[in-house]
Amino acid sequence: MFGDMLRDLRIRAMLTQEELAALSGVSERQIREIESGRVPVPRAGTVRMLAGALNLSPDDRADFQHAAQGDAGRPPAPEQLPADVDGFTGRAEALRALDAATSAVVAVSGPAGVGKTSLAVHWSHLAAPRFPDGRLYVDLRGFSRHDSMEPAEVVRGFLDALGVPLDRVPSGLTAQVALYRSHTAGRTLLVVLDNARDAEQVRPLLPAGPAARTIVTSRRRLTALVAETGATALTLDVPDLPEAVELLGRRLGPGTARTRRGDAVAAIAAACGRLPLALALVGARAQLTGFPPDAIATELRNPRGRIAALEIDVVFSWSYDALSRDAARLFRLLGLVAGADIALASAAALAGRALPEVRRTLAELTDASMVVEHAPGRYRMHDLLHAYAAERVRAEESEAARQEALTRLLDHYTHTAYHAELVLNPVRAPIPMALGAPVDGAEPKPVLDLAAAVRWLKAEYAVLLTTLRQAEEEGMHRHAWQLSWALDTFLNDERRWHDEGAAWAVALRAATAMTDRPAAAHAHRFLSAVHGRLDRFEEAHAHMREALRLSLAAGDRAGEAENRFVLSYVYWLQGDGEHALDQAGRSLSLFTEIDDPYWAGKAALAVGWYLSELGSLQEALPYHLQALELQRRAGDRPNELVALDTLGLLHQRLGDPMSAIPHFRRGLLLAGPTDHPALRAQLLGHLGDASEAVGDPETAHEHWREAYEIFRDLGHPHAADLRRKLQA
Repeated sequence: MFGDMLRDLRIRAMLTQEELAALSGVSERQIREIESGRVPVPRAGTVRMLAGALNLSPDDRADFQHAAQGDAGRPPAPEQLPADVDGFTGRAEALRALDAATSAVVAVSGPAGVGKTSLAVHWSHLAAPRFPDGRLYVDLRGFSRHDSMEPAEVVRGFLDALGVPLDRVPSGLTAQVALYRSHTAGRTLLVVLDNARDAEQVRPLLPAGPAARTIVTSRRRLTALVAETGATALTLDVPDLPEAVELLGRRLGPGTARTRRGDAVAAIAAACGRLPLALALVGARAQLTGFPPDAIATELRNPRGRIAALEIDVVFSWSYDALSRDAARLFRLLGLVAGADIALASAAALAGRALPEVRRTLAELTDASMVVEHAPGRYRMHDLLHAYAAERVRAEESEAARQEALTRLLDHYTHTAYHAELVLNPVRAPIPMALGAPVDGAEPKPVLDLAAAVRWLKAEYAVLLTTLRQAEEEGMHRHAWQLSWALDTFLNDERRWHDEGAAWAVALRAATAMTDRPAAAHAHRFLSAVHGRLDRFEEAHAHMREALRLSLAAGDRAGEAENRFVLSYVYWLQGDGEHALDQAGRSLSLFTEIDDPYWAGKAALAVGWYLSELGSLQEALPYHLQALELQRRAGDRPNELVALDTLGLLHQRLGDPMSAIPHFRRGLLLAGPTDHPALRAQLLGHLGDASEAVGDPETAHEHWREAYEIFRDLGHPHAADLRRKLQA
């Protein structure tokens, strides 16, 4: 409650209600009514005056204003559960055990395909009303060779779901986990951690507070987790024969198990080892073909007799052999995919077929329960089925055919990510390792605007990280390097710096394997920047020394100049403004000597910015003007907009907002209504600040509102700052 928060902050500041009233200008009576809860949502002006009197930090002020909005200001409760299992049956004892559990953590273990996820998801839907503060879910992919989820990635996703603004998320995992636990403390929240590898993967993801419940599923018993947390351990085995018969009977048709065909249904269930995954496949096959149970039972008889729960290749092969030629081929090609799932467009690239055709083929695989459309247009398959598909593709497709399919998929991902990067970061220097045209059938997904680019990258980035590691393993080093380059801005903007560093480490190994010195130097440069953002300055300087060594050995003066440009940024992150300025100046001199107006403009702007940050505002002005002239000469419109924006900001800092306004307006004129929306929103926001400074609050509010709407639609973190300005 906001009143409780105000009282706690007042007491922490060692103020009485009377003293706070005197400092803030808010009446003592109002303060009493707010603290008692009689005024649950005070006016924005009142909140602003109280925040000023309490001398809150910017972060505390933001939390204070957010809390004052009451329920209307809170993000909606997260709802991440997958859809409930259609036709769920049985497992009454396990459901009762989950209902009866009083511990904060319940660990559900059992073999692959036994139905752990179905049980956890079904119970979570039944129990959802008990957790009004939301339901978080993640598939940890603990037993995947390529893409097991790291805790840092999951915590970031949970913080997003809990409504934590991106600019409030710290860089280190320890700090992120602490923030996650502070946001879950006191919440009645359900967290489902599906398919966990071990206790180490789970520990950082456990929410805080006695009201939260966590369900963990794993193929392992997670004994260490049970011992550490006092978790309730629930072991799930294959259902007994009557329950398996009931499960299969539901899929074969109402009452089938209780008719004269019941013996055939029981024989089928036994032949499937009573494994729910196998029963689902058989049921789907029966529904598609209309074959009666006795015919299916006969078809399933095998010289090996009944197969054990994890030896269900007979059932898999039986389902696979029943597919059409195109569906069988797509199924086995999916065995090449390393990511957790695949989008329709990516599946079309993998197969080298048209989208409508692949959509129909995926529908056939979905009907046969060989794949699941777990989200609109996104497909995945069970681990056991994926392993079977991998066996089939190795047995039935030549090495050349497998390579062609992977090349189409990687071309699709790399070219789409590259075009998304150009939209996301129009001021970035061109990629030094040109992509060339994609191979036939690798059709990149069109990325027409910034919102589409962000949506695609958010949907695919985890798959892309897995894919670039797969590219490295397959010796497709050019793809690995290019895909790492194309993901950099998104990972940086999302503050996923550990992922960014991992991607550039792959790029470095790829460049080394290709013996491409400029590409290796480029990777070292970016690794230096990433380590700097993570406050690992010893590693940052080590990478930069290696980048400089490679550039100097190759006589690459442009590379040396870019190294010094990035090194200036690393020094600035380190808090060493003088060395940052020195390296930016040396970079500017080198780019000027080789007559590169594009990079010289960026370097001149960096020199001006460092000077202004060091307090030499007048000395910075000519460098800003030089940058603007160089960028106009280079025809570099995006960086010209940045130069106009920073020039306006410099005039504001010089105490002359009236001179700043024409620069912002010129930038808006050049940006146009649709081009470079993020830069346009940035200019609008700063124009709003300048308008407020010259005594025109109504115009300021209009500009802030327009900037906020653009950033909000883009999902940009700056939207939060503008929302706070508008609220104030």
